[in-house]
Amino acid sequence: MSRQALYWLIGLWLALLPHAGNSAETWPRAAGTDFRAMVWNVSRESFYEHRGTYVAALRAINADFMIFDEMSGTHDANDVAGVLQEIDPAHPQAWQVAYGSSGYNQRVVFALRAPLEPLRQFNYLPYPPRLVARLRKVPTNPQQREWLDANLAAGIGSFAVEARLGGRRIIAVGVDLQCCGDSDGAWEEDRRHVEAREIRTLLDRVWTARSPDAVIVAGDFNAVRGLRPVNLLQGKHKRAELRLAIAEAKHANGVEVWTWDGRGTPFPSRPIDYMLHSRELSVRQALVFDPETMSADERKRVGLEADGFKPLSEHRPVVV
Repeated sequence: MSRQALYWLIGLWLALLPHAGNSAETWPRAAGTDFRAMVWNVSRESFYEHRGTYVAALRAINADFMIFDEMSGTHDANDVAGVLQEIDPAHPQAWQVAYGSSGYNQRVVFALRAPLEPLRQFNYLPYPPRLVARLRKVPTNPQQREWLDANLAAGIGSFAVEARLGGRRIIAVGVDLQCCGDSDGAWEEDRRHVEAREIRTLLDRVWTARSPDAVIVAGDFNAVRGLRPVNLLQGKHKRAELRLAIAEAKHANGVEVWTWDGRGTPFPSRPIDYMLHSRELSVRQALVFDPETMSADERKRVGLEADGFKPLSEHRPVVV
């Protein structure tokens, strides 16, 4: 073999070695974990504008089942699948993506490396006429009125699928409820309550009709005025078999619980993103994933820095 040919072989060998920058690990799983689910408000276009960092974060999170909320109404399942494919291009199974169609610009999207069955009952969730009539009386300027009318016409921001996870047939519902509201009597809070009731009513019908092995409801509940929207979606206390529990997630430091980073906004940091589950599922680990509240060793292990992660979204993903 010539010296030049040997140099070429050595160069090829070096090129195929793993790069130090790709040595990041995934977040460890608790013993006995059957599957890992994640929910994340990805702030619409930010998912594409910060594509590389989102891919790195999702690689570290290593969820089997992903629920995204506040996805743009101008993208589709192929756009999301293209981003997710970059997590592990060599994986033998492609991501299957189901993209919601209800909600103005706050769509819910599911992703799983297995078939997903969208539930047609959630293709479009109209607002009750009573609420529409009330919101038409809210004082607005012409531009605000045009936006609010279009927003209401697009339906409630929710979507649902049936998926197979951990050997179970699971119904998963994603939500993105109305934001903001500066008082308990604000129209935003009333709208959140209506959205939660409508989603829960529809879930109960589907739950009865399909008899799944388990149920998950997750998303941005925008619980800025308290847990009432969450409680409505949990269901009635007297029906234990249909009651959903909250996966009580904490940051890696074991202290912080907020999922909304309210620094610099009128709304303080607090938990407003949740994952709820039926009693057939038990939680082994519930994490609010945020490099800022990880130790230096944990950040190094997952290959993420707080300054690079913060711009992705004001919301932090909940990983269960």
